[in-house]
Amino acid sequence: MTDLAAALADHILGPAHVGFIVADLQQAVADACAVYGIDPQAVRYQPERGEEAPTLFAFFSVGGLEFEYIEPRDNHFRKLLFGMSSGSAGINHVAWRVRDIEGALARLAAQGVQPGHVTPHGVVSFGGRKMVYLDPATTGGLVIELIEYPMGDSA
Repeated sequence: MTDLAAALADHILGPAHVGFIVADLQQAVADACAVYGIDPQAVRYQPERGEEAPTLFAFFSVGGLEFEYIEPRDNHFRKLLFGMSSGSAGINHVAWRVRDIEGALARLAAQGVQPGHVTPHGVVSFGGRKMVYLDPATTGGLVIELIEYPMGDSA
């Protein structure tokens, strides 16, 4: 363990949020509301909606995890934030533990969200678990994985 990791290990309490840079905040939030079944009234905006700022933010929670969507509005922040590497250092996907993967997929299908990406043909078994990736073309560009663990598996 590096010195930095050792120094932080005793201070980290848990996740604060997962942040995503988005090109269109309103569309990204609408997509998240459709995919996750979020009440649009539960989304918090900074600054308040309608105010102009160089960067706009939206916050909402899913399954106890907070998300932060960030839309850079001026050229400086667009270049800075969209220029960041999303390969080896960025967030690739968010994985969610689910109780009933087939039931979750049926409910998502009613919203137009389909399997895709790594698992274009649907649910696959992996080490006793069931998993599926959702097609980013139907999730507003986000790569989302669902995993159903066997009963009693806490991993």
